Amino acid sequence: MVRIARGTAAATAACLAVVAPVLVGAAPAAHAIGLDQVCALSEVVTYSPPLTTTPQTVTFTVSGQLFDCTSSSAPTGYYAESGTAPNATCTSVLSAGSGTRVFHWNNSAIAPSTFSYNRVVSRVNGNIVVVALGAITSGTFTSDPAKSTGTGLEPDLTACGSTGVSQLTDVGTVTIGI
Repeated sequence: MVRIARGTAAATAACLAVVAPVLVGAAPAAHAIGLDQVCALSEVVTYSPPLTTTPQTVTFTVSGQLFDCTSSSAPTGYYAESGTAPNATCTSVLSAGSGTRVFHWNNSAIAPSTFSYNRVVSRVNGNIVVVALGAITSGTFTSDPAKSTGTGLEPDLTACGSTGVSQLTDVGTVTIGI
């Protein structure tokens, strides 16, 4: 068993190195019935002010990269999302909810895909697992069901009790046409 200190660059790199190949390797075949797109994802969530043990309203921004996608016309992409979270702490910031993300494909001939979703969050063995289920409501892949799954380390509680945690990272997959 390898022990890595949470909240460090080494921990993030180790998590990505271990989890990313597993998640990407588990992706369904590119041309399964009803499946239009599968991408690996990597995202960074930034909080201002940093998360602590004291409840406070924080602004968050999500910056996501989509890569190794199965559609040859949209092999990579990106998205951004922002909002506020009232009464956020290191242990309560991620919770069930809903949202919208726009997947911008790096091929300018492909229209962006708007993903409207409902999110569930669980904590498993020191990790946070976020599953967003919904549909593509406009753009490329319109009317397709979609799912985004991301896994990342929980915030470092030692940092939460002092300087706070300003970023969390996760890796996972986006599946369109599930």
